Formats: sequence, structure tokens, C-alpha cells
Amino acid sequence: MSREQLDNDLARLNKAVEAALAERKAWMDSHMPDYAKYKIGEELFDLKTGERLSVVSSYYRYWSGHNPSLDTTMNIEYQFETSRNCFDNTSRQPARSIGNAEELEWKRRPRTPVNWDKVFG
Repeated sequence: MSREQLDNDLARLNKAVEAALAERKAWMDSHMPDYAKYKIGEELFDLKTGERLSVVSSYYRYWSGHNPSLDTTMNIEYQFETSRNCFDNTSRQPARSIGNAEELEWKRRPRTPVNWDKVFG
């Protein structure tokens, strides 16, 4: 096979990969609301401090905008407005425990200690 034929084969394969990645991205983009734990407009809180952060303004996947070949899972991240036209996102805050009002209420709920002697007694 000539080098020109090999180059043509490689170009055809590269186009097929690009088309497959574009199809996967479109599918993943369209199903982000289905996979999202929080919905657009839902309030987010810092679960450690109780501070209201904001409301979810959009969804994104970290690798979608960085490297399409690594964008392989529906790991949904959330963007929220911190002040007028200033945004932050959950992927920048790995140490922060972020959740919605229901999760905050559950976390703040008083706990009754378990009497393990009664459980296993």
C-alpha cells in the first residue's frame, strides 16, 4: 500500500472518530438534566456551614470542554451565580460539601444515639 493510501485511510478513520465523539457529546449534552442530582434553579448550600451559595444556573461536564476523548461519564457539575454576572462552580470546590435544602435539613437533624446493646442484646 502506498503512503498516500495509508494517509487516506488514516484520515477516514480520524473523521470517523471525530464523528463518533461529536455524536457522543450531543447525546451526553442532551441527557445532562436526566443525570443531574440538582435541577436548574435549585438552591445550593455549603453543608458544613449552612451558607446559601446560590441557585444552579447551568450544568457542565469538566472534560467536555477540555478533552473530548476523556469525556466518558455523566459526571455532572453545577455552575451557580455568586453575584451579578459572577459565577462559580462545583468542580472548583472539591473540599466543600455542597448540597440542596433537603440535604442540609437532613444534616442538621438531631441524631438520637444508637443503643447498640439493644440492637445486638
